[in-house]
Amino acid sequence: MSALSFGEFPSVDQETRFSASLNTHEFDTCQGEAATQVSSTEIPPAPLLVQNASPWATSKQRRCFDLVIATSALLLSFPLLTLVGLLVWLSSRGPVLFSQRRMGRHGREFTLYKFRSMRVEESPGSNITVMGDSRITRAGSFLRRYKLDELPQFWNVLKGDMSLVGPRPKLPHHEALRLTVRPGITGAATLAFRHEEEFLLGIPEQDLESFYEFFIKPTKAQLDFEYINNATCQSDIRLLLSTITSCLNPSIRASVEGYRPDSGIFAPDGSQEQTIELPH
Repeated sequence: MSALSFGEFPSVDQETRFSASLNTHEFDTCQGEAATQVSSTEIPPAPLLVQNASPWATSKQRRCFDLVIATSALLLSFPLLTLVGLLVWLSSRGPVLFSQRRMGRHGREFTLYKFRSMRVEESPGSNITVMGDSRITRAGSFLRRYKLDELPQFWNVLKGDMSLVGPRPKLPHHEALRLTVRPGITGAATLAFRHEEEFLLGIPEQDLESFYEFFIKPTKAQLDFEYINNATCQSDIRLLLSTITSCLNPSIRASVEGYRPDSGIFAPDGSQEQTIELPH
């Protein structure tokens, strides 16, 4: 088993399938192999891959679309934003909003905003969280399950830091793409890896960063690369609707049509799935 190579992109026309649902046996095997590889060799950072973008992905029409939707979302959800902010404030000490520097378009960093879902600690620990992380508050667990903690990012969209759809903005050392588009609130990789915290649960804390670098990062990068390279207005709308559906029903497992995981990490199981069609 090997990690994905950026030089071996499968065509989005292939009738293949990616699923972020986990086959338990394969993943347990993968954990052992990853731990062996990580402990025996130091994995160097992968070079940034320049993100090609479709005409729609960089168009003024898309920016107008983002502004209309983000403005409407902020106005309509204002009572919910107020309620969530109050919940965070009452649940634990610390600021209501969490801010962090993330990588944006053309390698520029920006400040991303979320509702705080974790306790404020002197030693923050790993940047990668797993299901049941002791740092997550009770209120934060609920917010993260339904992705309510992401609502402040509509403000990032209005500011021009982000788009509604695009590669998820990552920490600078986790970014595998040099983006030519704005990162998004949701995206193909974001939806496919919606349950990432769950399947990272069995990875030892000291190996999380290396496991992410070796397995998760290139898989996400490939999904984002293929999606943005072929994105259209219709595909963005479909992905937004799929995101809303998955937030309302967190038990849904996302899958992506047109992608074959060369690494062998992921395989479909019997859980309910939601298909994400990569644009052609």
